[in-house]
Amino acid sequence: MLLCKCVPFHSTHFPLSKRIIAQGQEPEPSSQLYTHRTDMTNMTSAISVPSAAVLGHIEPQECSFGLRNGITLRGRHWKSGGREAKARDCRRFIAVHGFLDNAGSFDLLAPLVLKQLGPEPVEIVALDLAGHGLSSHRTTEDYALWRYVEDIDQVVEQLGWHRHAMIGHSMGGAISTIYTGLYGSRVTLLVLLDNFGPITRDVEDQPDHLLEHIQEKRSLAAKRLPFHPTIESACTARSHGGAYGIQPEFARYLMPRGLKPTEKTMEDGKVVQGWTWTTDRILTIRSAQSMSEAYAQAFMSRISSPVLAVLAEKGMLSLTEGQNERVGWIQKAKVTIKGVPGSHSVHMEDAPVVSESITSWIMEQNAGEVAKL
Repeated sequence: MLLCKCVPFHSTHFPLSKRIIAQGQEPEPSSQLYTHRTDMTNMTSAISVPSAAVLGHIEPQECSFGLRNGITLRGRHWKSGGREAKARDCRRFIAVHGFLDNAGSFDLLAPLVLKQLGPEPVEIVALDLAGHGLSSHRTTEDYALWRYVEDIDQVVEQLGWHRHAMIGHSMGGAISTIYTGLYGSRVTLLVLLDNFGPITRDVEDQPDHLLEHIQEKRSLAAKRLPFHPTIESACTARSHGGAYGIQPEFARYLMPRGLKPTEKTMEDGKVVQGWTWTTDRILTIRSAQSMSEAYAQAFMSRISSPVLAVLAEKGMLSLTEGQNERVGWIQKAKVTIKGVPGSHSVHMEDAPVVSESITSWIMEQNAGEVAKL
């Protein structure tokens, strides 16, 4: 018999004297937002990923957000211009990763965006969505897209950002699209990476979809936790995600937040050390419900901020007739589509190309009302 259990992943937090937002204010004793460092000795010794300092980039801070529903979201915070510098509304971003990824998804892209938009101050907060990376899992098992939107709303509230921009990759792009449609006046710019809104399903297909969810959930309880004897085997497994796959050398950037130590007892009684995913297992089965096309249109038609979609030539999307139709939904803002060579995770596999596409477009927005933001 094979037995698998997780070994607790110990971390030590060091609250700092100031909140992550650079307002020079001391936090209230009850403040839920602190920067901290995490003791990842086991992880960093096992996973070789170039540090920001080695790459000549600004070192991000770890950040944590306690939400009203009791869960804690973790993330990474990049800021240029010094502690007291204040970024414009169109130069501070919430970055939202894709399905089963984490904030490490932006480790290569974020520093380039800061550098290329310099010398003025720029801030990027990349989140581990609930159930992903180092963030809490939902006790309700409800990972509907609008739940993530609600989480981001609370994060923005804690940051004290009245207006800001959004960057979203894949599922994070879908979440960012819904968020922007819901809080249109709050969002200054919307950047979508290999995404152009939520994946939808015909209403008449929803009953079968729900039935498959229930059946998969029942089967999940009997499945063992995934076990990877080495970091390399985990990276290889992550690269086998079909259209969602990512080259192993770039998958490594997801591992410090995406893996936790585990051990497996073999049939001969020998205990083997290894790794398993931090992701909530419920996310590995189909969701209980999906959006309809009309539902997506209702949100996207409310978008009023400039939109950039960077689509990979071999990614999940191309500017097909369907995408052209969605572009037509956005009547209140200008939409720009840029195609780049690469696959679905091109923002990691070719971060310089994607960063140039993003920052050149952002600089073009430095006119009219956007320039004042």
